[in-house]
Amino acid sequence: MEDIMNAPYRKSQMAINDRQFATGDKRLATGALVLVFVCLLCLNRTFGRVERFIPRQGGTTELWRITNDPTTRDWANYHNAQCYSHDGRYICYAHYQPFGGSPPSEIHIYDLHEDKDIKVNRGTNPRWANNHNWLFYIRPALQDSPSGDSRREVMWLDVDANKLTRICYGLTTLGGSDCGDRWLYGGKGLSGKKQDFQGYRVAIRPDATTEMLEGLKGIQWMPNPEYPIVFVRYDHYYEPQGDDYFLTKGTRYWFNLEGKNVTIGSPQLQPCHQSWLGDGSYHLHGGKPMAGRRWDEPFPSNLHFLAAIDCGDISPCGRSGRWISGSGSYNALQVADTRSGDGWNYLKAALSIIHNSDTFDYSGSSSFHDCDAKGSPDGTKIAFVSNYDLKDGPVTEITQKVSGSRLYVKSTNGFPEKGCLSLRDEVIRYESKTPTSFEGLTRRLYRKGSAKLYPGRIVTSFEARCIRQEQRGKTTLPSRFARSGFPDRNSPLLWQRRTDIYLAVVRLPDRPHLWKTGESVELIPGENHWETYGYHVFRNGIKITSKPLRPGTSFTLSDAGRYTAKAVEWSGLESEHSLPLEIRTGAKLYIRSDKPADFSWIHDRWLVDGKEVSPKDAQQSPEAVKEIVHLVDGVIHRQWYSNGQISKRYDLNLEGKPIRRLFYQNGKLARREYHNRDGHHLSTEFFGPDGYITESVQYRDSEQFSHWWYERGMPVRYVGRGDRGATSVPKGPGTYLKEGNNWVKKERGRN
Repeated sequence: MEDIMNAPYRKSQMAINDRQFATGDKRLATGALVLVFVCLLCLNRTFGRVERFIPRQGGTTELWRITNDPTTRDWANYHNAQCYSHDGRYICYAHYQPFGGSPPSEIHIYDLHEDKDIKVNRGTNPRWANNHNWLFYIRPALQDSPSGDSRREVMWLDVDANKLTRICYGLTTLGGSDCGDRWLYGGKGLSGKKQDFQGYRVAIRPDATTEMLEGLKGIQWMPNPEYPIVFVRYDHYYEPQGDDYFLTKGTRYWFNLEGKNVTIGSPQLQPCHQSWLGDGSYHLHGGKPMAGRRWDEPFPSNLHFLAAIDCGDISPCGRSGRWISGSGSYNALQVADTRSGDGWNYLKAALSIIHNSDTFDYSGSSSFHDCDAKGSPDGTKIAFVSNYDLKDGPVTEITQKVSGSRLYVKSTNGFPEKGCLSLRDEVIRYESKTPTSFEGLTRRLYRKGSAKLYPGRIVTSFEARCIRQEQRGKTTLPSRFARSGFPDRNSPLLWQRRTDIYLAVVRLPDRPHLWKTGESVELIPGENHWETYGYHVFRNGIKITSKPLRPGTSFTLSDAGRYTAKAVEWSGLESEHSLPLEIRTGAKLYIRSDKPADFSWIHDRWLVDGKEVSPKDAQQSPEAVKEIVHLVDGVIHRQWYSNGQISKRYDLNLEGKPIRRLFYQNGKLARREYHNRDGHHLSTEFFGPDGYITESVQYRDSEQFSHWWYERGMPVRYVGRGDRGATSVPKGPGTYLKEGNNWVKKERGRN
């Protein structure tokens, strides 16, 4: 891959000016002294340098390291709060200062086009708008609010216009902006309790007044990116929990933009990490497997399986809704293609772990090391964090079960001759090593954790998880470590690394298309092109553009030849070549910003007995097949018809394998199955004539693992082993029935 630092278009005219952001609202402050203070706190530019590498844990996924400072926590937002700007050029993140103080962090944006880190201001909660390169954040107020009761103000930074504006005072947490970028949602803390935040919205304009959302409390105020609906998380941690709690209380609530029409988005019976799909069509549920509820169908309603892969945290990957990102600090990081239902691991693990002892919780909270993955606007890159050095930190895998005090691994290269191993939540000491084993093991070094040493599990170096001795003077320990009675001030557990930000390149940008129209040629953007900066043009395989052609411009094709084009992201990532176009004489090439109305990436092809026929003839045939053919990817769906009525449909992955399989009765969906790439049957959902799911079954190793029954979207019965996840059972494995509003476990043999 070409180093984007050397790309000829690196110094774009569209880059942010080196000067500080100007203040956009004259009312932002009064007096020259305050105005100067604002300027000093505004944008400062520093140079960054993205490191690109294949991680030591193997695979083919390229990682880009955005930050690299083990002494300071850099965090690119929670998994369901986007860190990418509208056009994918910028990433926002919080750069935490030595623990303590107010606020505890600085707001930064990383310009992937200029490969530069930009310090914006002191503050917290950086959030991007949906449709503009607008960044919102909370910072300490430069002066009291008009009522004199607030120490915080919400700022609005228009990155493209170099304009900084105060929106309001008082909010202590931000969610996001609505689908039209008219309102910003957030909360004000009422007490120290996790859920006790009163909801508010505020108009996105200078010095607006916050509007209380009556009766709405919680965290994670997440507007849908395309539709006028918002969800809030409220887990009822502090309320009585009877058997009816699982069905009558929500873990997420939906409401309209005015804070009205409050409904349950998901009940406590289905707890998991949740987010919106990139196009807003589904309210995503993480866990086992990836699932979602239609944005306009509150509970009770269908919870659809969306992909043939499990995940932990779940988040959007791309604005089109085609991809979903899944993550877990211990386990693999996933991406799913909703077009086919296929899913795959792009990284074996984020390796982001904090070890605790049996006397003290050093992690403080899982939020300090959760990898929090989420995808870019075109679904080409996934941002996540890790507190392990994914470039240089030693990594190996267990090859067989432990034998005595010996652990067999692929290789011990890079590990100290004597030291400690990190395996999930356990630290293990070893006295020596061979090329393929660690010898003289001491388990549970800190009397915490008990990892199962299965073949295939990743092993890392505990020493590499700690801040080096010479770096420790550059950081300050968390204030909670200084509390009275702290157990061990000399423990290396105090010096575990903080998180850095990485991007994983999970796919290339979509190819553009060259289209001949009369005497001219048009370049049509790929299906997803929100992150596209421009295009390179090639004649007979040789690049003839010195810098990418921007949308809306023209270029002269002066000679005959075989022409192709590549899309180039703001980040410098390039697509594969477009399909070739033969030009016999010179022509004018016009670079479109979107596809023309009469162009489509797909077309239908009807077959009878393997021969292509007209749609009319196919509909009149006893048996026919319709193939939906993609211009680049080939056949992506195949449908079977009997006497003009659909009977079956297969959704194919990029290898042509049927992942999602749909079966119809009387033209209506009756059964949906997911199979993995090896053909193993993973799940089945049965539908009634009214469109509601009546049963859903999951399989493991060809055996039934869990079985749910529903009545018009309401769970009424469960039999299975009770894994947590999108369809979890709160009281463990067994048989459960709905009795009135209660969710009751039945004794064995009394189903």
